[in-house]
Amino acid sequence: MTGLLFEGLESALLPCSLILIMPGLGVAGASHQRFTGALLAYATSVGIASWLRFSGYLDTLPTLVIAALLAAAVVSFLLRPSQPAAIAGGVLSGSATASLWAPCVGSDFGNLLGDLSSRGGTGLVLFLVYVIGVLSPLAILGAGLTLTPRSERVRKLLAGVGRGLLALLAIATAVGWHDELVSQLVQMST
Repeated sequence: MTGLLFEGLESALLPCSLILIMPGLGVAGASHQRFTGALLAYATSVGIASWLRFSGYLDTLPTLVIAALLAAAVVSFLLRPSQPAAIAGGVLSGSATASLWAPCVGSDFGNLLGDLSSRGGTGLVLFLVYVIGVLSPLAILGAGLTLTPRSERVRKLLAGVGRGLLALLAIATAVGWHDELVSQLVQMST
């Protein structure tokens, strides 16, 4: 289990993980004062949706569905700021980006992926340990956000940048650029 965590931490430093980390940054920025719930919702939905996908229980979502989920996340962050809207945005973003992710695979994670569907609940726990490692930069970001000034100007700037990151990913996905983007990130990681 420790090997998977460290492998996830190592993967967090590679470009192939940016397809998960950048939308997570968008979620954190867009939900500035409610980022804890939003980031937890994002990480949980990335973990569960990815596990369902890599276990063979769920196919990769169609491109337009992914783009629609990301667009819906942006809309949820444009609504009157509330904890439920921030959590909804996190879940929508996490579910969408789980379908885009092509993970960096080391020996421990490769072994897990090889028999993930036969491991049941244990496979889910081990998979989530790896995802926690990959998403660890978001925890550091969350800690940093607690130190940012609470001024309205900073909040609006972070929210605009966060929504912009998610909107750009939604557009790139809708027009079909996501495959090339993910492919380039994976190539840069090898």
